[in-house]
Amino acid sequence: MSSTSEPLTDNQIDQLDAYLLSDKVHEDALDYIALHGYLCALAISPAPLAEQEWLEEVMAETPVQEDSAERHEIFNLMRQELAFLKVCLESDQDIDLPCDLTLELDQEDDCLLEYWAQGFMELIFSQEEVWFSEQEEDVAECLLPFMLAAKLDEDEELEELRSQPEFCQQLCEQIPELLQDLYLLFRVPAEKPKGGYLGKKSSGPRKH
Repeated sequence: MSSTSEPLTDNQIDQLDAYLLSDKVHEDALDYIALHGYLCALAISPAPLAEQEWLEEVMAETPVQEDSAERHEIFNLMRQELAFLKVCLESDQDIDLPCDLTLELDQEDDCLLEYWAQGFMELIFSQEEVWFSEQEEDVAECLLPFMLAAKLDEDEELEELRSQPEFCQQLCEQIPELLQDLYLLFRVPAEKPKGGYLGKKSSGPRKH
């Protein structure tokens, strides 16, 4: 197993993304953008999954087979990414998202932040009980921008917020800070997170 916690290089990210988008994986496997969101949530989670479990979620395969040198290398890149995200959270470093913090569509009519947020929320929905078992209101408040970006539900309040692009932009820009808030919330419960957003739980994602 890889033990390095260095950030992935651009070439490693390209290699990982190309593999996840290839015909070597299940069509429902997460791409790199969604994977990053998923691993961010995994690094924050109050009840981390066993490696085999999260690999099965990411790859949409049960069981996941590490049956080739190429796949071993790909899994090591995922492990390295997760280790680096944990280091960032533990040392209070900002996590750089692999996408712009905006809900505006790019030149290909995609919103990469939406895909990132869907990956993030996917982990949460698989662990909803442990995420919301304590301090439910504080957790929900912190998650509002993530749910807003993920566009996974038909909540009327969220739809109303999405009709206010300037306010949505302000919320999206808070996501890196809220990653730290959530991490601390589960580890230092006496400290209330700095974010002040009202939100509520939702359900269901998957890849774009």
